[in-house]
Amino acid sequence: MVWIQVWSVPHEYIRAEKIESVYYRTLTKGRSEDWIEILVRPMEKPVLQVCLNIGADPKTGEERKAWHQLAERRAGLVLEEVIRIISDKEHRTKMVSLKDLVDLDFTEEAPTSLDMEIWVWNLPCQTCGKETPVVYPVGAFFGYMLEFNFLSNLPRLLAEKFRFFKKGEGSTKEAGEYHNTCIHCGSAQPDWRVMESYLDLATHPDQVSEKSHITVPLTEAEKAEYKKAGIDPDW
Repeated sequence: MVWIQVWSVPHEYIRAEKIESVYYRTLTKGRSEDWIEILVRPMEKPVLQVCLNIGADPKTGEERKAWHQLAERRAGLVLEEVIRIISDKEHRTKMVSLKDLVDLDFTEEAPTSLDMEIWVWNLPCQTCGKETPVVYPVGAFFGYMLEFNFLSNLPRLLAEKFRFFKKGEGSTKEAGEYHNTCIHCGSAQPDWRVMESYLDLATHPDQVSEKSHITVPLTEAEKAEYKKAGIDPDW
């Protein structure tokens, strides 16, 4: 028979044949919220603790949904491995510690795309003063959003969706870069001005004329960067 070591009491063991089922519960260790504890019934004693390596629970929205889906998938893999070990005939007559036998390499999954919320509203043109629509990806990581070109594929996708978001022409320093442009005089609207206008919308949300979502595919370099930063695919 197999004897399974109890996690919290190292000198205590449980006979595997007495175990009716196994399950897990979430566990917080310090600031880490991605740990689980495996328990056995009917003893209700822990036999293993594992870090799922998925970072902190985002707490809200779609990010939380994706976090829990990944947590459940990885916790399921841990349960499968525990059941396999408990049932393995090769371990008969042995006293085993699951922490020495469960070896699952959980690495953080790099996002392949980012899902952003897009807002459109009107802004007086910096050149002619007439009202012109502008677009801003408000769901993006704020620290990068002084420029619209922070993701390789974002400008092109915005340009395909909104005609007033165009690539600059001529020999100026902005040539080749995408910007919001006035629908009347064609002047580019500076990114910082659009950004400041967006901040004002916090007290005037009724000025937003359109809200939608856009999924931006990431380049290999961007995948590595956002994996390193621990940013979730659904901002």
